Amino acid sequence: MKSFSSRPAGYTIGELSAIVGMSPRNIRAHQTRGLLPPPVRHGRSAYYGPVHLRRLERITTLQEQGFNLASIAAMLGTATADPGTARTSAALAEIARVQPPVFCALERHGLLGRDDSGAAAIARPPVAQAVAELAGAGIPPVDVLRFLGQLMDRMAPVADAVVGAAAERLTVADSPSGGASPDLGSSLADFLVSAFRTAVENAVELTFPGGGPGKRRSR
Repeated sequence: MKSFSSRPAGYTIGELSAIVGMSPRNIRAHQTRGLLPPPVRHGRSAYYGPVHLRRLERITTLQEQGFNLASIAAMLGTATADPGTARTSAALAEIARVQPPVFCALERHGLLGRDDSGAAAIARPPVAQAVAELAGAGIPPVDVLRFLGQLMDRMAPVADAVVGAAAERLTVADSPSGGASPDLGSSLADFLVSAFRTAVENAVELTFPGGGPGKRRSR
């Protein structure tokens, strides 16, 4: 990493690009997405400071850990707020206080991250949205998160077994490049998730035939 002597005006985008190893185009894209604060302008020139440098380093680190930009936005607190966000954050804080094992399970399974203040946040936007929607339907977020932690503990071994069975039974055809497609893992995940989603939707239709909680319909 190249270093530059600090100056009151900060860094130009070219200098910042060289420091963090990120193209000016990507820096501007992060700015457009709201992941990066706007630079300070002096006349026609724009300058970036230590806050921008730290934020870009954090974004790079999270991307290297496998988080997508939507998840990073949620963890950095720059994602668009929704009515359920505050309730979910409060529920996470309560879970951490009264049920540390459940909180640890959520963290262990990659469902939680940390925002800039160090507070826990759901790192997967679809999960955060689902929790908020269930809260809107009248189910307390604490109950949803507690069940989610327990469910992930039970589902992880099942997922391992299913993926292992798929890898054993589904033969990869020879490709012109001489190997499996780099998208194979993603395609297999989509296939298995769609199958599980169908099974869950079928079960929900039987359990809640009227679209809401009710008596389970006999099979």
